[in-house]
Amino acid sequence: MEEDDYHHEDIAELAPGVTVERRAVLRLPIAFIAAAFAAQATDVSARDDLSGAANDGLRWEEFLKEARSVAGQLFGDRSPSGQDAYLQRMAALAIRLRGVPATRLFPYGGLEPKVEFAPSYKGTPFVVIQWRMHPRAVLPAHCHPGASVCTLGLEGEARLRNFEVEGPAPAFNSGSTATFLMRETHSQIITAGRLNTLSPLRDNIHYFEAGTDGARGIDITTPYAGDGSFSFVAFDPDRPKDPRRRVFEASWKGMKP
Repeated sequence: MEEDDYHHEDIAELAPGVTVERRAVLRLPIAFIAAAFAAQATDVSARDDLSGAANDGLRWEEFLKEARSVAGQLFGDRSPSGQDAYLQRMAALAIRLRGVPATRLFPYGGLEPKVEFAPSYKGTPFVVIQWRMHPRAVLPAHCHPGASVCTLGLEGEARLRNFEVEGPAPAFNSGSTATFLMRETHSQIITAGRLNTLSPLRDNIHYFEAGTDGARGIDITTPYAGDGSFSFVAFDPDRPKDPRRRVFEASWKGMKP
């Protein structure tokens, strides 16, 4: 895929809560659009040397062909088990990837250290977002309402933590700042070849923190429902309200990090 295929208005319409409109166009929060236009493009070299890649690994176009086939077979099953079966099949393909395109990445949301994003593939029903985190960068916790995400590490190291809302909570798009509880359900180090998944019904809030050398990876994101809106989450990642159960007090922030 050529870099020139990504016009600025396309790249400016990409976010952690990825949306695919009827025209399969990605959308980004307003806060990111200005940053994307002003940003210098970052060249990320294509690679065929992912750590642990199998000898029978898949090149990019082979991966997309097989992933589209899996989506055609399984996407229609919206049950919790059906969504997990879909994610597991996509993960099994992603782990065999031998390389990804040299996608131009753009800084997101004014975050410092920088977090950069751009689409490497825009299709239906899934899109593939390539991301890069500078050393010690943090992508704040955010939800993916109505979507599944399969994250694959490509380079470096990042801690990825998942959470679920526990008990009553205002809707993520209500505009309410009332606090609610969320429980940490998963915590892992993402490195080259390691995977994390979330579905609309489990682990749907995730939080990234890059290591000393930064990190790079892809998110295979599949929207099932909704208009693509999402919310960041305000919470103290180091101070759980209930340390034993890993329960945190949190509130919705809206679509600006």
